[in-house]
Amino acid sequence: MSWSRGHSSLTENPFNKPIIDRCINCGDQEEVQATITMEFGEGNLNTGPICRKCYSIHRGPRIAEF
Repeated sequence: MSWSRGHSSLTENPFNKPIIDRCINCGDQEEVQATITMEFGEGNLNTGPICRKCYSIHRGPRIAEF
């Protein structure tokens, strides 16, 4: 190792690793897109991770304001 090339542990960013968890919508263990709060029934809230597939299917339309 020379001074011109950094050590591999210094160049890796541990925060960019994908998080794998159980999706609260479909129940699959996949990469997490976000953490959401869903309402089941009246006042019954459930907070947890949602996978990329469910997030892209259930996201609302984007509204551009100019």
